[in-house]
Amino acid sequence: MEIMAYAAYRESFANHHVNPVALAHSCDTNLMVMDVTVASADAFQVRALLAAIPETGVVRCIPRLNDHLVVLKVKLPENRVGDVMHLLMTDVMHAEIGALTSWKRHMIQHGMTHGF
Repeated sequence: MEIMAYAAYRESFANHHVNPVALAHSCDTNLMVMDVTVASADAFQVRALLAAIPETGVVRCIPRLNDHLVVLKVKLPENRVGDVMHLLMTDVMHAEIGALTSWKRHMIQHGMTHGF
């Protein structure tokens, strides 16, 4: 059984400011999780780009060492899906957009049966 924990943390990216009011209101929206696969060498840059989109961030990085890839689990409000997809298609050369699931379903898939 895989045990998973989520921690709140803040990465420091240039020109990025976390708005506590926006974070408080993000709980009011429908949260989603998008899988994004990028080259390991590009993962930090992609994370910085995603951090510039309000209420969006990476909650999990899964390295695929043999392939030199990283799967980023991106948590975002439903109304930001288009923004994230646009960013990935225009600013990231080799990104693979994977599954898009609800936050509740994502948590349940990883053994958090209450879905929070």
